[in-house]
Amino acid sequence: MSEHELDPGAANIDTARGSMSGNLQVDPRVDTAVDIVADQTWSLLRDTAVVHAARIELGPEVNALVDSLHEDPLGEEDTAARLGALLDNDRARKARAARARIDAKLQREVRAR
Repeated sequence: MSEHELDPGAANIDTARGSMSGNLQVDPRVDTAVDIVADQTWSLLRDTAVVHAARIELGPEVNALVDSLHEDPLGEEDTAARLGALLDNDRARKARAARARIDAKLQREVRAR
């Protein structure tokens, strides 16, 4: 009597062809965990892209204003308004929200370790 006859529920393994058949069960929790990690990874990548896009778009204008303040600390009459407008536009708000989500995720990771 072979071992497969003793345990009919065991997986049949054909080592010559490297194939397996039988009652192999995949734990559905594994797929769910993989999906969760993938969703979190894509979420972090999207948030990082939002932050970088805002830096690329707004960075030169903010840097120019900061440089002008280094030369003249009192600035021009509209310096504060221009800086406020840059920091309050839609792209900057989305970038701040994305950065807050990234920070929260990193804090959760640090606490988990």
